[in-house]
Amino acid sequence: MRGVAFGDGRRPVGQSLKDAQVMAGLPPGRWLGRGLVALGLTEGGKVSERQMKLVFGQGRHPDADRIERGLLDDGADPATARLATVLGQPIEEIEARKQTPLLALDFTFRPQASLIVLWALGDTRTRRVIERAHERAIAKALRWLEDEVAETRWSSGRDRAKTPALVVAAFRHFDNRDGFPLLHDHCLVLNRVQRRGDAGEPVWGALDTVRLYQHVVATGTLYTLAMTTEVCEELGLATVPREVTPGLRPVMEIAGVDAELIDWSSTRRQRIEDVLEGLTYKYAHKHGRLPGERARQGLAWWAAQE
Repeated sequence: MRGVAFGDGRRPVGQSLKDAQVMAGLPPGRWLGRGLVALGLTEGGKVSERQMKLVFGQGRHPDADRIERGLLDDGADPATARLATVLGQPIEEIEARKQTPLLALDFTFRPQASLIVLWALGDTRTRRVIERAHERAIAKALRWLEDEVAETRWSSGRDRAKTPALVVAAFRHFDNRDGFPLLHDHCLVLNRVQRRGDAGEPVWGALDTVRLYQHVVATGTLYTLAMTTEVCEELGLATVPREVTPGLRPVMEIAGVDAELIDWSSTRRQRIEDVLEGLTYKYAHKHGRLPGERARQGLAWWAAQE
């Protein structure tokens, strides 16, 4: 899927990503989203290691240490002091039901292959324009998720409300797993949002993650459109359609970028295509026909997991 990929961040993936950043010498994560106000955080601020452990590893307030210490000094018992720092349902209660806490969703934003080639081989100005457009497109996509998509649900899904204030930790990477150039950002969307309770008090709850998943393609399309439009306007470029998977919608790539360079930059895509070919063959052998559009999407998802 171009533009944005989607994954769930089950405990403790957030801290694992943070550790990977440190080991690789990558820039520190930064906080994004309107929901930061409720946590006393500033948009664009640095994501500290301790904050990652508390928020994405334990489902607690990023300033839990100070809050808990203050309550203990005031005479609160340890269990009560700790509970006061928890965002939503404690993960211990979730695990007691033999369930795995879902604390984050990973929206991974990346430009299409031709823009990666221009970014990797371009001059300083070209790289700066692409990176700035990348950041603005991510901000636009996240704002759209907040304004139009994000909802919280409670009472087993019977009640729900709009929640236009997400908490996001964004991490910038510059290559893929094979070491090839790949500008992309992992945006960990916290699966905790605030709503107003019956008495008007702020209450932390979970996101409707199914609704977010249903809009992942639209989010990627919005990001890609915003990203490509800005780059083309700034650098005087044009786009052309390129067929990636036969029968599916073509990808709009930058005109003039050699197809061999695009293929060179898409090592993981080629891996996925190789696996997909085998899965398609097995499907056809089992069902006696080629997969339809819906089945192709499912097979493509499995190929990406493989």
